[in-house]
Amino acid sequence: MTHPKTHASIRVLSIAGLLAVTGQAYASGLQITEQSVTGLGRAFAGGSLPNDDVSAVFYNPADMMLSSGTQAQAGFTFIGITMEADNAGSTTRFPANLGDVLTKPGTLPVFVTIPSSGGNDDGGTDNVVPNAFMAMDINDRMRFGLGITAPFAVSTSYSRSWVGRYHAVESEMTTIDINPSLAYRVNDNLSLGFGVSAQYIDATLSQALFNPLSPRNDGYVEIKGDTWDIGFNLGATYEFDSTTRVGVSYRSRVNHTLEGDRTISNYIVNGKVNAQVDFSSPDWLALAAYKRLDNQWALMASTRWTNWSLFKELDVRYPDGSNTLIEENWEDSWSFNLGVSYDYTPEWTFRAGYVYDQTPVPSVEYRTPRIPDSDRNAFGLGFSYRPNSQMSVDFGYMYISFDDASTDNTINPSPGLPAGLITDTLRLDYSGSGHLVGIQVSYKF
Repeated sequence: MTHPKTHASIRVLSIAGLLAVTGQAYASGLQITEQSVTGLGRAFAGGSLPNDDVSAVFYNPADMMLSSGTQAQAGFTFIGITMEADNAGSTTRFPANLGDVLTKPGTLPVFVTIPSSGGNDDGGTDNVVPNAFMAMDINDRMRFGLGITAPFAVSTSYSRSWVGRYHAVESEMTTIDINPSLAYRVNDNLSLGFGVSAQYIDATLSQALFNPLSPRNDGYVEIKGDTWDIGFNLGATYEFDSTTRVGVSYRSRVNHTLEGDRTISNYIVNGKVNAQVDFSSPDWLALAAYKRLDNQWALMASTRWTNWSLFKELDVRYPDGSNTLIEENWEDSWSFNLGVSYDYTPEWTFRAGYVYDQTPVPSVEYRTPRIPDSDRNAFGLGFSYRPNSQMSVDFGYMYISFDDASTDNTINPSPGLPAGLITDTLRLDYSGSGHLVGIQVSYKF
């Protein structure tokens, strides 16, 4: 079943999808989990409980108390995604007498439905996700940490002539999250952590417009917007003994109000207009466990719940006081991670892991080519090399297999015209995979 998604006026295009559909993410929805190359090798199982780098600042600030001294690290993960979008019967519906309908009031439309023009495409892109962390002692019971991450760096890109051009062409979002944190050891077993996040988002969205005045010559719209907003994170770690520990962590939603503008060209009405959209990046809650089996082997596991059910709709507002509600209806999602590490020698550690990540997209009518999200399985491998007691060089690789998925989504590709006069129904079958490669350097002062 499909639901026509029509817009009351051309202004609805302003930034209705600015952040909600800004690309193929590499965890569920819009999330980026790849904040640690060390974690990449074990598929992020155990979060930061294994204490093998300084990424506790992001994953669980309480885990900073598992180490001491001053540490710093920097790394990046190259993410290459292939997301084939194959036409599965897309159609365009419009009046055969469109010219008369537009120029002669009272003319009744005589509708025809034809196959949509344009070819298949690959919306996947290549991106680099950086990370940087440091942690230091304040005293023997407290530590300070600082993390700089990109938790929502995602994108998709299609040609301007592909079959789904009226639904999406370019979608790109860059984020910067600056996260100072504190950790406090309550006693020999329990540690607590707290952090504040200043998060910047810059987003761009574009798509073609079906131009009724020149059907062979599409219009085009590009939307841009950005904002700074604040959130927080919490964590607790409990150590049963030196070999067994568990942790729970929470990262808050961040309530964003993006200020943007929209530029339209080659259409009925051209120019630029301002607009705003509210979006809350979801809060998440994670539980992690770590068990060292002997001097060489360790097991770790974790699970994370993400509150994507926050994302029911977008409220787009315009300078004249009007607004438009856009229905999305995402659902909460879960991920499950298992990992293992092997200390071959004091210099070399090897890792492997598996993660299952659930999509928050509930059904085909809410899946769009901007974020053709689906359940995915991923497998990680990695190692650390320590040339001396102060330095560690980490390498990680992950292969992602996306479940096959479909889109059946109907829109009005010609905003400003009466609702339903022209509709474009996009039916696609998606198949995707990804390769992630990361390198990182850590140093203890």
